[in-house]
Amino acid sequence: MVEGIATAHKVSKLVTLWVEVGAARIWLPELREWGAGSGKARLVDRLPRDPVLITAALASDPASLLTRLKCSNKDIERGRAIGQWRDKYPDPKHLPAVRRWLSEAGEHVDDVLALFAAGPTPHSPLPKVVAAIRAAKDPLTLADLAVKGDDLIAAGVRAGPDVGEKLHLLLAEVLEDPARNTREYLLQRVQEHRASRV
Repeated sequence: MVEGIATAHKVSKLVTLWVEVGAARIWLPELREWGAGSGKARLVDRLPRDPVLITAALASDPASLLTRLKCSNKDIERGRAIGQWRDKYPDPKHLPAVRRWLSEAGEHVDDVLALFAAGPTPHSPLPKVVAAIRAAKDPLTLADLAVKGDDLIAAGVRAGPDVGEKLHLLLAEVLEDPARNTREYLLQRVQEHRASRV
């Protein structure tokens, strides 16, 4: 399959052939709807020749198919993430939602954006909004926060799961408004959370 995707003149013709001869039913039962009007043919022909990306676009359960094809754990995880996020795009007009999506989809955002750009709405502003957020270096992960776990412990947060819980709450606030990512603001919010629990 991987070799065929890499060498076929048009991936859509290759998949159509698999379906017509019955090979897809036997070897690729995870193949999502295929045929005239499904939009899948145009989608796979617009994608880069990346077997994992194309498999994730075609399969209802990309991780299962990649596992059965004995792909690497890295490729299986990548397929799983693409499958999880491929139909969950944020509204590009709502920046906090885009930042949350970037934070949650993590390292697989570019794969999901490639599917999005090849899909039915290639002129959406989402890729440009993502590029602008990245260019602004908005904080998207716990590592991007202006405070670390040690800072929270020094501020009185009990070591252990409470630290992680607080860091995730702070990240949620920073994803809403990146200007909040200052040491002073975040430590103040920690104190306010502690005071509200007393």
